[in-house]
Amino acid sequence: MNVRGEIVEVREPREVSTQYGERSLAELVIRPDPDRSGAGTDGGSGNGDGDGAATADGGATPASGTTLTPEPTTVTLWGKWTHTAEHAEPGMELLVTDAEENEYRGDVGYATSGDSYVVLEPGFLVDVTDVRSWVQCPRMYYLNKLSGIPLNYPVAKGTIVHEVFGDLLRGRELEESIDERVAEAGLELGLLGMEADEVRDEVRRNAAAIEGWLSQGTLTESEAADAASSEWDGGPTEDDWRSEYTLISPTFGIKGRADALRRGTPVELKTGKNTKRDPRFQDKIQAACYALMLEERGVPADTGTLLYTKNTALDRDEATGDLSPAKDFSVGKGLLEFVVRQRNEIAATEFDSSVPTGYEADAKCEYCFEKDTCMVVAGRLGQESKAGAIGRAVPEEERDYFDRFYRAIEAERRETHREYRKLWEQTAEERADADRALIDLEP
Repeated sequence: MNVRGEIVEVREPREVSTQYGERSLAELVIRPDPDRSGAGTDGGSGNGDGDGAATADGGATPASGTTLTPEPTTVTLWGKWTHTAEHAEPGMELLVTDAEENEYRGDVGYATSGDSYVVLEPGFLVDVTDVRSWVQCPRMYYLNKLSGIPLNYPVAKGTIVHEVFGDLLRGRELEESIDERVAEAGLELGLLGMEADEVRDEVRRNAAAIEGWLSQGTLTESEAADAASSEWDGGPTEDDWRSEYTLISPTFGIKGRADALRRGTPVELKTGKNTKRDPRFQDKIQAACYALMLEERGVPADTGTLLYTKNTALDRDEATGDLSPAKDFSVGKGLLEFVVRQRNEIAATEFDSSVPTGYEADAKCEYCFEKDTCMVVAGRLGQESKAGAIGRAVPEEERDYFDRFYRAIEAERRETHREYRKLWEQTAEERADADRALIDLEP
């Protein structure tokens, strides 16, 4: 069953002796929400198979004649889920999927099982790219919120290559796609002083990796016929790709848009190079986020693919290492749990609008391309930073002004998330009554 409610008390983690040896546990006291707790399956997918009706957040409403007490109860988090307890605070909302019910001296409690996930503030939607940035460095996640998308050539080229990638998945001719996408980005490329022919040539070299990858693993006629005759289960067939596919998880509080889904496998396109055998860790985390959301939908995504398109543009006589653009990796339960724990850290940080310092992760500042920016921001705003700080802080009243508007923007973001949640928390009729939707339209 799933248990969801507001945290009342957070107790210190401790080590206990069990029949399996020493184990870590942490106890949280929550006030269960009877409308959002109940039977659930598939790791919180919301497909309840008990007597109650499943709710959109992965719980179920109580069956007829059944009531869930709103009295505080204890939830025990075992193993690595104690890491999430370290970030929990009273007032936060907690969701535990596939929890085990136990009773001690007449008091009913719950504990995590081997299939459980623990989610802090499940109503707070965290973007997949934010999880990637946080894993890379929490300080970078914060800096990305302060700055807009820069106007530089790598960003412009990456956008074009992603658009061409989507066109190829939809069966469009390569040259036609390149010409149109470069023309669409003409203003940005002109401001950057780039020539269209030069850009087209570089995009074409990156697209070679995409074409080569698409030609691999083509379905046979019988496999394609079998796939086409069945309903989509999250895995596109040769003629039924999913590109730029939006995924939202009400259970885990994650949203994002996958570059592509290939037979249930999330595929992420990177326009940089990677000559190592394995994908970069932060890239794996990004793809694993999509795998987590696919599994919530009942799609067993046990593999992810990273496609580094610049590998095909490297001179093979000079470059060393693994130059293959496509790099697959396995997605296991441990990696998915890690994704949820990292997402929980972001939700906990945003709960009180605290500013990350960088010490929350193991990032090496000397290799970071944002190091100078990080140090300047820390110095001017009087913040603590793992990379250090340079410059003299602006006057205190200006820092107060910045802090006040920063918190106001974050409060507005939370209100946006609250409205977003109504898409699955309210019926179409309820949204229409609140002037948030139009229903019964006819063509």
